[in-house]
Amino acid sequence: MNLFVRIALIAVLSAVAQQFFPWWSAVIVAFVIEAAFGKANDTTFFSGFYGIAIPWMIYAGYIDTLSDSILSVQVLQLFKLPPYGFVMVIITGLLGGLYGGFASVIGGWFRKAIKGDE
Repeated sequence: MNLFVRIALIAVLSAVAQQFFPWWSAVIVAFVIEAAFGKANDTTFFSGFYGIAIPWMIYAGYIDTLSDSILSVQVLQLFKLPPYGFVMVIITGLLGGLYGGFASVIGGWFRKAIKGDE
């Protein structure tokens, strides 16, 4: 399956899953999509990374805008980082992307172990 289709599928299904289940349901979605439709190649990490990072950054930006960056600035000041709300949005996207990327890689390895395809 195409990389962009897998990214879109992971993004949509993880966003829907997180409305009903905890945050780590996105990791399970990335794993399952990559195990079912992916290939164990160089693009597995990026499908999960972008598939989770994009919705997390959109949602974090939405919450940050609604709250006028009050909580984001306080958390950033706690860690001695620049007090700009978009920094927290970027950090949230990077963390979510790493979770999704690693889950996709493990899903690709799982598919390779079970089916033996390259």
